[in-house]
Amino acid sequence: MSTLTEIRHQRPLILCLTNSVTVQRVADLVSFLGASPLMSSEKDEIEDLLTLASALVLNTGTLRQEDVSLFIAAGRLANKKGIPVVLDPVAVHVPYRSHVMKLLLSEIHFDIIRGNAAEIAWFAEEEVKSRGIDSLDTTSSSNNAKIAAKKTNAVIVQTGQTDVITDGTNMYYVNTSSELFAINVGCGDMLTAAIATFSAVNTHFLEASYEAAKFFSESGIQAELQVKELPGDFITALLNNIYSSSAKKAEENND
Repeated sequence: MSTLTEIRHQRPLILCLTNSVTVQRVADLVSFLGASPLMSSEKDEIEDLLTLASALVLNTGTLRQEDVSLFIAAGRLANKKGIPVVLDPVAVHVPYRSHVMKLLLSEIHFDIIRGNAAEIAWFAEEEVKSRGIDSLDTTSSSNNAKIAAKKTNAVIVQTGQTDVITDGTNMYYVNTSSELFAINVGCGDMLTAAIATFSAVNTHFLEASYEAAKFFSESGIQAELQVKELPGDFITALLNNIYSSSAKKAEENND
């Protein structure tokens, strides 16, 4: 049975402590894949929610001081319960965020880390040009991803014109030729949630991350062909492709 079929069969609950700018897009992505999204920022209910959840997303996109203790509590509990923890370290190279990330790394084991070239370079203790949430290096080698994986003991998904997925030893690559990913805010957050959803039903996290990145990329490339030069329609087309492709795959496996 394929991972996409398993998602629709199991309908795992994905707990997302995510960026307030893109929360609706992330929730839609998880739902369109056939899983169940749960968005929360209340520390007092985290233990109850993680009793139900099959994966946890921690996204630092709109980081506030009060989020730090919430992330630590959720991450520790997910580690204790054996629930995969997927990190989206938005703009981690900004000094305050770097300070917070060092604290999170000391308290939580992250199973998967998804970021752009500049963000992943931070984990490799290398420097790549960036501006805010954007990496300015589109030709970064995959070596930083491999180093970051070894330093964090996590699967690394480094996104860009070509996505690099590695556990520090094995390397996978995914072509992401649609430029509309870059100009539609939240596509990275959506991919992080997709990776968490795939990882909720496939405990081989390297394989799950590769499958999620490949499926997301293929859906985006198809969406760009449909909307042509209307970038505002891209997210709708992307979600429609994700829904129809995952539903079709599940139907094929049930025949």
